[in-house]
Amino acid sequence: MRSLALSWLELAGWFGLALVWLSQGRSLVLWWQLAAIWAGFAVLGLLTRHLGGAHSLLLPAALLVGLGWIFLYRLRLEWAAHQFSGFVVGLAAYCVGLMGNWAASRTKYVFGVLAAALLIGTLLFGVWVGGAKAWLALGPYRFQPVEFARVLLILFVVRYLVENKPLLRLGGGWAAAKYWGPLALFMGCILLLLAVQRDLGPALLLFTVYCILSGLVVPARKLLAAYSGLAFAGIGVGLLLFPHLRIRMTAWLHPWEHAEGAGYQILQGLFALNSGKVLGRGIGAGMGELISEVHTDFLFALVGEELGFAGVLSLLSLYLIMAFIGLRLADHTSDPIEKYTAVGIVLLWSVQVFMVVGGIIRLVPLTGMTLPFVSYGSSSLVAQMWMLGILASVGRVRAR
Repeated sequence: MRSLALSWLELAGWFGLALVWLSQGRSLVLWWQLAAIWAGFAVLGLLTRHLGGAHSLLLPAALLVGLGWIFLYRLRLEWAAHQFSGFVVGLAAYCVGLMGNWAASRTKYVFGVLAAALLIGTLLFGVWVGGAKAWLALGPYRFQPVEFARVLLILFVVRYLVENKPLLRLGGGWAAAKYWGPLALFMGCILLLLAVQRDLGPALLLFTVYCILSGLVVPARKLLAAYSGLAFAGIGVGLLLFPHLRIRMTAWLHPWEHAEGAGYQILQGLFALNSGKVLGRGIGAGMGELISEVHTDFLFALVGEELGFAGVLSLLSLYLIMAFIGLRLADHTSDPIEKYTAVGIVLLWSVQVFMVVGGIIRLVPLTGMTLPFVSYGSSSLVAQMWMLGILASVGRVRAR
């Protein structure tokens, strides 16, 4: 208990030093929001510890959320204030995840229907933002339903796979395909909905996580071959149907040939990472205003410029720590639904981080998604806090 308290005090010290640094370049009128983020996570830690949950997840998550707020505040006060509003809602979302006993719930079809309803509602009533129809507006408020739909889909897919595992084994022949059919048809419709909305980043994320999860629950070479074929076919169809996907692919492969157009964002991100060197230029000393959509898609590049290689290595280490804790929780539970729920959440985080960071360093094409817990986006932050609570609840259920 004493070491845990010291860790939270050390976190408060780091946040305080960051505020002192920021004060050199701008007014700290919203300094209390960073203090409230620290206090909110500390209260969640006490609550989770009291309920027997995995409170060790909260310290790295607090570092990520705090770091994201600091960089958003450094860019624009309005972005930081809006992110803080999302964090306040995220506190409630975490508690819902922690106390909801999601891992023990058998209502798999409810999860699937709710996910589909969110995406259908977005298709029918959504608004276009940034080339994708991925937002719903409720009065003055807007949110991205896909952020919550993908969590519901993981809850649904895990239960379907685990409860039907004996029927899904391909070792008995292709007769088992009739049990894969409903799941494949449902996921195909979900991905089609996202494709029509031109929200291809989440579609790729969901397909990747679904393939890995189904391969873990029901290992089969035929399944791997089928998914590989579907992936290549999907890429080919996407390139034919979506011009913006072809533009992204071209910018990824030949950014210098499109330096003043599609390749501009990629090149500016690479310049930012390169200029950061080992220790960075310092918070506020970077050229973030030169990178388009830096607060959402490319905040990792600004972190690299201002905190250097040491900063981005520390940032990625926090994600690795959270993944390690999540997988350890999965390994220590005897309930397969709890186990694969935890694995699914870890995959959602890890694959998204890989896609975002990989796109910035030109390892993979850009997907237009946010960096979990860090980038601007209240819908994303609320959904991430919900997943954090669900993952902590696996520890709580196991500890009973």
